[in-house]
Amino acid sequence: MRKSAASALVAITALALVLRLSPLARFVYFGSDVGEYFRISQGLVGTGHVSLAYAGWGVTYPYFPGMYFLVAGTTFGGLELSGSLGLVVPAIAALVPALMFLIAARVLREDTAALVAAAFVAVAMPLVFQTAHPIPATVGEVLAVAALVLFLRLPADPKAWALLVPTTVALVVTHHLAAYFLIVMLLIAVALRAIVRPAPVPGLRSQAAYVAFLAALALGFWLGYATTFRTNILADVDVQPWWLPLAALPALVLVLAGIVVARRRIAWRYRPAYSTSRRVLTTYVAALVAILALVGAAVAVGIPGTTIRLSPAVLWYFLPLFGFIALAGSGRRHLDFAGRGLEVSGWFLAIVLSIGFGALAAPRVLIPYRHIEFALLALALPVGAGFARTVELGNLDRRRFAAFAFAGVLVAGSAVTAFPPTGVLVGFEEGARPAAVSSAYWVRGNVDGLLATDHRGSTLAFGFGGADATWDAARLTLVADSFADAEAEMRSVHAPSGDGRVDFVMIDADLVQGVQFFPWEPARPLGGAAREKFASTPYVKVFDSGYAQVYWVDWGLAP
Repeated sequence: MRKSAASALVAITALALVLRLSPLARFVYFGSDVGEYFRISQGLVGTGHVSLAYAGWGVTYPYFPGMYFLVAGTTFGGLELSGSLGLVVPAIAALVPALMFLIAARVLREDTAALVAAAFVAVAMPLVFQTAHPIPATVGEVLAVAALVLFLRLPADPKAWALLVPTTVALVVTHHLAAYFLIVMLLIAVALRAIVRPAPVPGLRSQAAYVAFLAALALGFWLGYATTFRTNILADVDVQPWWLPLAALPALVLVLAGIVVARRRIAWRYRPAYSTSRRVLTTYVAALVAILALVGAAVAVGIPGTTIRLSPAVLWYFLPLFGFIALAGSGRRHLDFAGRGLEVSGWFLAIVLSIGFGALAAPRVLIPYRHIEFALLALALPVGAGFARTVELGNLDRRRFAAFAFAGVLVAGSAVTAFPPTGVLVGFEEGARPAAVSSAYWVRGNVDGLLATDHRGSTLAFGFGGADATWDAARLTLVADSFADAEAEMRSVHAPSGDGRVDFVMIDADLVQGVQFFPWEPARPLGGAAREKFASTPYVKVFDSGYAQVYWVDWGLAP
C-alpha cells in the first residue's frame, strides 16, 4: 500500500467520523429510539445484566444486547453513559469505509478503485444517516462488513475462522436484520460463483460451511432464545402459516444446489468482454436514468411496503449521490474479471431478491427501504471499479486535475447532502434537542400515569423520564379533532406497560411539525383543531417549557 493511498484512507476515515458525529452539533442525541437504548444500557450499568422484563415499545431489544455491552463497557473507562451512547457507536461506524477498502483492495487489486469505494461508503446519505444513529443496526453493519472481510480471506487462510466465529456470534446477538442480510448475501454469492464458473471453486467448502454455521446460529438464536422476536416480529407476515418465509430459506438452498449440479453438465462458459469507453459512458447514463426512474416512482406512487411518498425535491437534492451511485453501472462488468468479483455481484442480487420477497410476504419484517443500506454497501465495489474504468478509458489518468475534480464533486456533493432537511425525506425530526431531553426529565418526577405522545416523544419519556408511555396504541389522543373522538381509545389502551387509560399527553414543537407513529407511514403535521382541543376540558396543562407542553387528563371532568 503506497503512502499516498494510506494518507487518503486516513482522510476518508476522518471524513466519515466527522459526518457521523455532526448531528451532535445540533442535538443532544440523534435518533428517534435513543431513549429505549439509554434505558437498557442504564440498567446494564446499574445491575450488571440486561433485564428481559421490559415495559418499552421495543419488546425485542433486550434479546439483542450486543450494543448495550459495548456502550456500558466504555463507561468503565470513565465516559459518562450519555456520552458513550452518543459518541461510541457512530465513531465505530466510521471504520466501515476502511473495512470496505480492504474488501475492494482484495477483490479489485486497485488502490484507486478501493479508495473510491471507501469514499462512497463514507459519504453516501443512507449509510451516513443510518450509522449516525446510536442503534444496534449501526453496530450490526460494522460487524457484517467485518465478517465479509474475513469471509473473503477464508479460502486462503483457515486461521480466519478464529476471528470469524466471534464476529459472527457478536453480529447475531446484536442485530437480527444485519445477520439476515449477511446470510442471504453470502448464500447467493456462493451459488452465483458456482453457477457461472462451474469448475471446482477453491475454498467453496469452507465458504459453504460458514454460511451454514451463520444460518444455523441465527435461526437457533431467533427461535430458541429471542422469545418476543419469534412471537412479535417473525410472525408479523402476510402469509399463513407464519413460518413459511423461514421455510423458504432451506427451500432456496435446495433449488440453488440443484441448479449448481445441473449447470456442471452444460459445456457453455461465460467469457466477459472488457468494457470500452463508449460502453462505460452508456452504462453510466443508463444507470443514472434507472435510479431517477426508481426515485421518481417513489415520488409518484410511494415507497414499496409503505404508504410514504417522497418529496419531489429528492430528485434534485440527491443528484450528486445519484451520480455517484450510477458509477456502479460502469464498473459492474469489470467485477467479472476479478477472482471474487462474481461474489460481490451476488451480494447486490441477494438484496434485490430480498426486497421483492419482503414486499410480497413480510413488508413489516423485511421492510423494503431498510435494504437500501446494504444495497449501497454491495454497490461500493462496482462504484469504485466504475470510477477507475472512467479514468482509464477516458484518458483522465493523463489529466489528473480532471480526475480529482470529478471525484471531488461526487464526494463533496454527497457529503453535504448526507443529512437532508426534515421536509425533504423523513417528515419528522430525528434528533432530540436539549429542550426535549429536559422535558423528559421533568416527566420523571411529575407523571404517574400512562403518557401518550408520538414515537420519538415516547422513547424519550420512557428512557429518560421513566414514564409508562405509548404512541401507536393511542393515536387518536393526538390527531383527533376533539376529546369526544378520542375518548373511547384513551380509556382502553394496550400499552407496552400493560392495559390502562391515558392520564397525560405530551406534545412539543417537533411533534407539531410531524407526528411520527410507524416507520412505514408518513409523518404528518398536527392539525390546528387537534392542538386546540388541549385548551379545553378535561385537559389541564401542568407543564410548559415553550418547546413542550404536558397535559393532565382530569377524567372527573370528562362528559
